Amino acid sequence: MAYDATATRIFSIPPYTFFAVIGVVFASSLFILLLLKYGYNIPRYTKIFFISGIGILIGAKFFGLITGLYAALANKEPITIDTLLNTGIVFYGGLIGFLLSFLFICKIWNKNIEYRVVDLVVVCIPLFHFWGRLGCFFGGCCYGKETQSPFSVLYTNRISNEIITKSRISIQLFEAGINIVIFIFLLKLLNMGKFKEHLMKVYLSTYAILRIILELFRGDSVRGVWHGVSFSHVVSIFILMICFILFFTSKEKVYEC
Repeated sequence: MAYDATATRIFSIPPYTFFAVIGVVFASSLFILLLLKYGYNIPRYTKIFFISGIGILIGAKFFGLITGLYAALANKEPITIDTLLNTGIVFYGGLIGFLLSFLFICKIWNKNIEYRVVDLVVVCIPLFHFWGRLGCFFGGCCYGKETQSPFSVLYTNRISNEIITKSRISIQLFEAGINIVIFIFLLKLLNMGKFKEHLMKVYLSTYAILRIILELFRGDSVRGVWHGVSFSHVVSIFILMICFILFFTSKEKVYEC
């Protein structure tokens, strides 16, 4: 299989933008349906859901800046203004920014946080992420390592303003598939009433573990790999530590219905 990510436009729209918009439509539609199913205030929480999107933009870019700094240190390059400004966006930053924004706005507007509603939000995230990773594949970012495996893709993309064609692991598609599995898993837990009000910790810890593995097959080393440890590895480990601490210090049994 061969694919040229440098020549793809969908209705004259960059692939990443196109698939991101589809992801927002699917995720927000599912969130509204879940609010309806569980009897929550649809206008209020839908408004909070969309306003929290500001946190995605801020968090994604902020983590992009940190990634640029991490990459410069890993590659022993001088740290300049361009080092910080010429960076992209990072999923982890968008994820954390969105969740913190949602929790913060709920606290301000409602005076308390309905963690069951947070459960509904969390179920929607891997569905959005599925479409986002498809956008990565068709857009040419977050590509995998070189390989001669029968499952490789002869991938053409632009790296540092240079068009390069190499056989690579289609890690974006693997992660897209993993996100669908996580989505089904979380939806099943939600319907069963398992881990009620704790699905955020379940999701974050599950994805962090899988992301640690996926990072081993990423080939975009421009993000910074320091002694084999990428910035996303660091974030994943940090998230795992926090989730495990919260699980073990929880006053109630998180696995009860």
